[in-house]
Amino acid sequence: MASPFFKVIPVRPVLRDQCEITMRLYLHQVVTGPNHNQETMVPSSHPASFGMIVINDWPIYDGPDFNTSTIVAHARGMHVQVDQVNNTWYTSMNIEFVDARFNGSKLQVMGTTPETGEWAIVGGTGQLAMAYGTIQHNIVKNNPGIETTRQLDIHAFYSTPQTQALPISFAINPTLTSVPFLAMPK
Repeated sequence: MASPFFKVIPVRPVLRDQCEITMRLYLHQVVTGPNHNQETMVPSSHPASFGMIVINDWPIYDGPDFNTSTIVAHARGMHVQVDQVNNTWYTSMNIEFVDARFNGSKLQVMGTTPETGEWAIVGGTGQLAMAYGTIQHNIVKNNPGIETTRQLDIHAFYSTPQTQALPISFAINPTLTSVPFLAMPK
């Protein structure tokens, strides 16, 4: 039997004061019209629009009805058509919060954008420092080529501003050299 190409090593958490958060929000993408919130920066002549780059500033609301809901964040970034056959967009963006609780804090998000899918939360700033997690997204309203509403189910872990790393200790790995790691309290 061949050796696996990976090795899984369990680790203990190294941060104190870590918080978990879940949110259900709604992203509003307007492709065309006077209120469009994205702009094609690099067009493509490819049949599947392969290579097209679009910059976005999508508002994110606390409810699905944009007439009665409040904008709590903006998804600012870009999406790139990365598939030569299918409609597959790679998305990289910051979700910047404008609500009172997380004002100015950001989640860094990336992934592909099928009708239903998952984005990775790969970082955060402000009140959401060092965030990681996922965003499950699915289309709840679609007017093709004009506008789309996505439900975002956010599940993340982040470090509170008081979080500090613990003192550094050293472990000796006989096959390598001294490897620093963060010690955990007993």
